[in-house]
Amino acid sequence: MGFANFIRAFQPKDKIFYVLFEKVTENLVAMSTDFHKGMLNFDNNDDSMMKLMSEYEHKNDDLTHEIFVELGKNFITPFDREDITELATGLDDIADYIFASAKYIFMYKSPETKAYSEFSLLIQKACLEIQTAMKHLNGFTNMPAVKESCIKINSIENIADDVLTNAMVQLFESDDAINVIKVKSVLDYLEIVTDKAEDVANTIENIMIKYS
Repeated sequence: MGFANFIRAFQPKDKIFYVLFEKVTENLVAMSTDFHKGMLNFDNNDDSMMKLMSEYEHKNDDLTHEIFVELGKNFITPFDREDITELATGLDDIADYIFASAKYIFMYKSPETKAYSEFSLLIQKACLEIQTAMKHLNGFTNMPAVKESCIKINSIENIADDVLTNAMVQLFESDDAINVIKVKSVLDYLEIVTDKAEDVANTIENIMIKYS
C-alpha cells in the first residue's frame, strides 16, 4: 500500500454515515406518508398497504445493516460510535412499529377510527422533522435548526399522548370487548411509534450537545 493510500485509509468516513442516515430518513418519510394515505383510504379487505409497509421495513433493515457494517469497517466516525448505534437502532424501531401497526390493523380487521388517521399524520410529521434534523446535523453547521426540529418532535409526541387518551375514553364506552382489545392494541403500537420518534430526537439532541 502506498503512503497516500495508507493515509486515506485513516481519514474520516463521515460521508458514508451521513449518506446512509439520509437514505434511512428518506425511507421513513416515504413509509409514513404512504401509511397516512392508507389510513385516510382505509380498507380492511385490502392488504396492499400492509405489504407496502413490509417492503419499507425490510429496506430499513437493510440500510441499518449497512450502517453497522460501516461501523465495523471504519476506525474514525463523524460522532461517537455508541451514538451512531443508538441513532440507527432508534430509526429502525420507528419503521418496525409502523409496520407492526399496519400488520395488526389488517390481521385484527380492526375497525377504522379517527385516531388512526390522527396518529398517522403525527407520525408523518415526526418523520419529516427527523429528516430535517439529520440534514442539518450533517457537519454540525446549523444546530438551531436541529434543535427546532427536536422540539417539534417532542411536541408531536405530547399531542399523540392526548390523541391516545381521547381515543381510549371513547373506546371504553363500547360494549364490544373483543373490539376494545383489538383497537387498544393498535392504538398502543401507534403511540409507541411517536415515543420512538421522541427517542430519536433525544439521541440527536445529545449528539448536538456533545459537538456544538
